[in-house]
Amino acid sequence: MLSCGQCTIYSQRPQTCLDYDCRVFAAAGIEAGGADKAVINRRVHEWRFRFSSDADRQAHAAIRAAAAFLRDGYEHLPAGFAPRSPLGIAALALRVYPVFLAPGPPGNEADTARAILEEART
Repeated sequence: MLSCGQCTIYSQRPQTCLDYDCRVFAAAGIEAGGADKAVINRRVHEWRFRFSSDADRQAHAAIRAAAAFLRDGYEHLPAGFAPRSPLGIAALALRVYPVFLAPGPPGNEADTARAILEEART
C-alpha cells in the first residue's frame, strides 16, 4: 500500500498507523488478534507484497514459516521464550526467519527450537 514511499490509503498517516505498523502481521501471515482487532485484521488482509528477487520471496516464505512454528510449535521452546501475542510472534519471526531459509529448518521440532534459540542470540 506504499507507492513511491507514500501511503496510498491516507494523505496523512494517522498516529495509530505511525505507532502500530500492521505490515508486520501481513509479513508473518498472521492476524493482529481476535474480534477486538477486526479493523486491523481487515487492513492486514489487504496488504500485498511485491518481490524484486527470488531471495526476497524466499525470505518472506521463511518469515511465515517461522511465525507458524512460533504460533503452533511454541511448546518445543523453553517456557517463557516464545511469545503468545500476535505482535510478539511476528516480531520474533522477523528475527529468526533465517532458520527457515533453504535448505529449511532441521528435521524435527526440538532441533528447530534449538536453531531458533541460537538465531535469537545472534
